[in-house]
Amino acid sequence: MFEQSKHLVAVSALVKNKDGHVLMVRTHLRSDTWELPGGFVDAGEPLDQAVCRKFLEETGGVVIRPLGISGVYYNERLHVLSVVFHAEYVSGEITVQPEEIVEAKFVDLVDSNLDEYIKRPHIQSRTLDAIREERSVPYETWDLNPPQYKLLSRLDGKPLNAKTAFLLTGKPRMGKTTLIKKLIHLVGPDLCGGFYTEEITNAGDRSGFRCVAVDGESVEIANVESPSHIRIGRYGVDVEKFEDFAIHKLREALYSKKIIVIDEMGFMQMLSASFQSMVHEIISDRRIVLGTIPVESHPEIDAIKYRKEVGIISLNEFNRDGMPELLIKDILKALEG
Repeated sequence: MFEQSKHLVAVSALVKNKDGHVLMVRTHLRSDTWELPGGFVDAGEPLDQAVCRKFLEETGGVVIRPLGISGVYYNERLHVLSVVFHAEYVSGEITVQPEEIVEAKFVDLVDSNLDEYIKRPHIQSRTLDAIREERSVPYETWDLNPPQYKLLSRLDGKPLNAKTAFLLTGKPRMGKTTLIKKLIHLVGPDLCGGFYTEEITNAGDRSGFRCVAVDGESVEIANVESPSHIRIGRYGVDVEKFEDFAIHKLREALYSKKIIVIDEMGFMQMLSASFQSMVHEIISDRRIVLGTIPVESHPEIDAIKYRKEVGIISLNEFNRDGMPELLIKDILKALEG
């Protein structure tokens, strides 16, 4: 009888400080050598989330953001697939966790001193690959449950601050719109135009949605009691009312604001061909966009996700609390550019 093969997956990341030094650790298991921080992936855990978790655990407080994959390696004897990421330092200080590691520090690592730090050839190989090759292979996490296909996260190898459109995605009720509002407050409402989407509730139950402009104006675009024959789930959608309001607010923002808020680029909004065209026009114009987009696959939504100007930020329980600090830095850098 055929036996299903079993493999373990491990992740690590090359992270440099502003001086170009590489963050390295010595573990209890391999105390003879220095190596990149990392560890094993839990069942069902996306690799980009796993490498952030392991980095935080081993360094005691260093937060990173993966950019893409530098290499993939296989241990034939132990059946371990090791995936090495390029990542950028975000924040935090090294605090050695005795239960996790022996030592951690930034090392001025170059070809000539590699043997002083890394004693095992397979670790040398993957570390050299990551140092020498600055470009990264893209990485994606998908939830494949036909007929619903969900792109949960995508890394294309480029720093997020090189993008102009910052689009949040994640599970429902993860706080995407709340984060949008917080970022508008942090960057300054006077710099922002566009709209965000709010739920309409009745006795605690969600009964519809309204578009709310950054300047405070609003309009209801969907309701369970709407007579509209255009339906998304149980909601009747007033596409014409949405178009009139949203496109007007986006046009105003194009002429007078530095940051354009589009929350969200969802299934209801994609019913409008005019809105789709407007979104692509704004992104093509290299305007700074702050928005949200669903994880589910949809032809028109996917066309936005894969644009080179777009950075997709997957919001989850692990990164939600620290995301405002990360994104505000990226947005301000993009504004300076």
